[in-house]
Amino acid sequence: MPGTGNEDERLAAWLDGALTPEEAEAFAAELEHNPALAAKAEAWATNDRALAGAFLASERPIDDDLIARLGLAAPAPVAANDNPRLARFGWIAAGSALAASVAAALMLTLRPPAPVDDLSGALERTASLGTARLADGRTITPLLTVRAADGRWCREYREGGDTALACRGGAGRWTIEARARAGAAQDAGAIAVAGGADPAPLEAAYQRLKASDPVGPADEQALIGKGWKS
Repeated sequence: MPGTGNEDERLAAWLDGALTPEEAEAFAAELEHNPALAAKAEAWATNDRALAGAFLASERPIDDDLIARLGLAAPAPVAANDNPRLARFGWIAAGSALAASVAAALMLTLRPPAPVDDLSGALERTASLGTARLADGRTITPLLTVRAADGRWCREYREGGDTALACRGGAGRWTIEARARAGAAQDAGAIAVAGGADPAPLEAAYQRLKASDPVGPADEQALIGKGWKS
């Protein structure tokens, strides 16, 4: 790569450990005779190590296995082999490559989740008997909150004349488990839910989920405040 690209490209390749031993030795010789380039190399390496250090101080540690699976494992430090040039400058390249690998792995794993859908967002933050307006103009009113036997939180809510039950999955996404349609035919003697909908679909869902009794308003508000972490 030396001689084929600009100075910054060659410096980046050297810091990333992408040069062959012969190319690395030639670049180290260039650093020795170019104080400005040597200073830039050390500055770039220092910045990379500071970036990696900031990530490593976070509460999201990255293990070696993940870095290896991503193909970001840092190359071994440049061996000096009694070459004074590599002994003098090799630590810069090795340290920078490690920092770049850690930072790249962390940026992948810390990528924010995709935003939840509009209904899920409303169920996340709206207390029972409150009303939330969705972006498409629909309004929903949560009615109660229960917990399924598998640990998920579930909420019954009204949407127009329909009544539905949705349960919370990962990343704040709520999945509809059952819906009672407005105006559906009812069995004789059945107890109608809000809007005159047939309660049978909801009753079947509650039984399947082995749902708990509804939580009280204070407990529900606490769950909303803690992001549904009990």
